[in-house]
Amino acid sequence: MNENLLKALLNKVEKILNGNDEVAQVSSDNYIAWCSPGIPFQPEDLQFAVKGINGKDAEETALLVRNAAEFSRVANSIPSSNVIGGTFEQNGTVLWDIYSQVLKFSKVRKDDITPEEEEKIKKLRTKLVVKKKVKDIITDEEKEVTEDSPVVKLYNEKMAAYINAVSIYNNKRLSALNSDSKLAVQDFALNADMYRMQVKAAMNDWVNNGYKEDIEKIGAYIKQVSQRSMMMLKSDLQDRLEQGKMTDSITGSTFYLSSFYPGNFINSDKGWTEFSFTSKSKNTYNKDAHYSTSGNTGLNFGLWRTNGDMSQTKDTLDKSLDTDDFEIKFKITQATIGRGWFEASFLTNGLWDWDKEAYGMLSDGEPEPKGKLIAYPTTAVFIKDIEIKSSAIKDIYSEINSTLKVGGSIGWGPFKIGGSHSQNSKEVKTRYDEDSAILHVEGMQLIAFKCFALPKTPDCKVKDLE
Repeated sequence: MNENLLKALLNKVEKILNGNDEVAQVSSDNYIAWCSPGIPFQPEDLQFAVKGINGKDAEETALLVRNAAEFSRVANSIPSSNVIGGTFEQNGTVLWDIYSQVLKFSKVRKDDITPEEEEKIKKLRTKLVVKKKVKDIITDEEKEVTEDSPVVKLYNEKMAAYINAVSIYNNKRLSALNSDSKLAVQDFALNADMYRMQVKAAMNDWVNNGYKEDIEKIGAYIKQVSQRSMMMLKSDLQDRLEQGKMTDSITGSTFYLSSFYPGNFINSDKGWTEFSFTSKSKNTYNKDAHYSTSGNTGLNFGLWRTNGDMSQTKDTLDKSLDTDDFEIKFKITQATIGRGWFEASFLTNGLWDWDKEAYGMLSDGEPEPKGKLIAYPTTAVFIKDIEIKSSAIKDIYSEINSTLKVGGSIGWGPFKIGGSHSQNSKEVKTRYDEDSAILHVEGMQLIAFKCFALPKTPDCKVKDLE
């Protein structure tokens, strides 16, 4: 079945991203939420992650802000089970909406902190975030915005490099372990030590050049002392949130800047990992039931199409790519999401509460969680240059072509195969090589987020609140 083939493919992707051996253990609170559908990007759409949002002139600045607003809205979408809506729509609740409600309506533990400790915390916070002046492209007025400090950006870049080194190791290990190909087995047999060394080298680089221990020590101290001064912490976070607010001049919508690290993969092949999967591996990767690909996830497990309006329910094609000669290849990378306005630890510290009848639970923390904020994205997963080989494509391609000609889109699970994205001109270009029976899907697309699943929140552990 087409469904089982796609589930097996996504299971392999998930294993590579999350890891499951002695080289890198990943928290069980991290899981994959697939974009439905995948979101195409051109390198120019993501230059704000490299240049920031101050362009050389008003036109470039407006474009950088516009692209940053689009990415920020998607990157702060709240997953529904294991799916994130792959849209740039201005409607719908996002992370900053819930976070601002928590800061506004929560009651926190009464203070117990000395003036010296208060001053030290304020000083340490300047190491983590910086205020930056940005000129409004319409009024020319300058406004201060809050973003991650250069030290934190470097920390996140080195962490992302470590995560990608782990992904490469996991990819090689799993392909050899499951005998995906003769070359994969030989490669890992000969080069396993080298791939492990790359992981260790990336960790050492993170420690030595990415301020890993310094940032984590600062975080630990602030957390320990702030637990005795929640009022001060809450006030500081409200200021940071307000300073992080921006407006997209084109749509007039408010957003809170969210970027990603590193950004070097945007303009080059650096940081990308080669990924492949064949029909021979279907049964192997279907053996384990994975959280993101088991049960009713809300993801369309099959070929789908729309007729130009992504708000419509996707029509499932009565076609299957599941053939004995099926093979898919693409490049994959991960990027850590940075939010200078957001303090994740506040949500789960157990030192605040609010009127649950009025505001509800963020998450009940159950295995199948319910609440306003069951999870939020922490890492973006990009792929590019998809190649799909299957003897079935020859018959399917005519249907793909007819859908694209009328302005529609076509895809397979979280993979966008062709067509423009909803509400913008971002387009996936597709070409079919009849001689090799390979469908080439050009360019880059965002297919998933790694997410942090909240425990029971709020889960207040103290009584004296104000």
